[in-house]
Amino acid sequence: MKLHPRTLDVQGASSRIRSILIDLQERHGLTDAEMLGVLTEAQQSTIKYVLRAERHPGNLEHKADEACDESCAHNRVGELDA
Repeated sequence: MKLHPRTLDVQGASSRIRSILIDLQERHGLTDAEMLGVLTEAQQSTIKYVLRAERHPGNLEHKADEACDESCAHNRVGELDA
């Protein structure tokens, strides 16, 4: 099987971030639960913008849970906002 061109880059980044996270946890003396909390907070910050882009294409000023209006790109092309 031939690998996708991004596979090795992603695997390398994954390995590097695991190493950084272990070092960070040890340096700050975090328990596993505390470290999981730190990681969860970081993911929540990132997912907020992913949800905005998905729910409000072309109008990232809307919050993820905010109802769409006529300025949302998908409304302009006839998609329904459920």
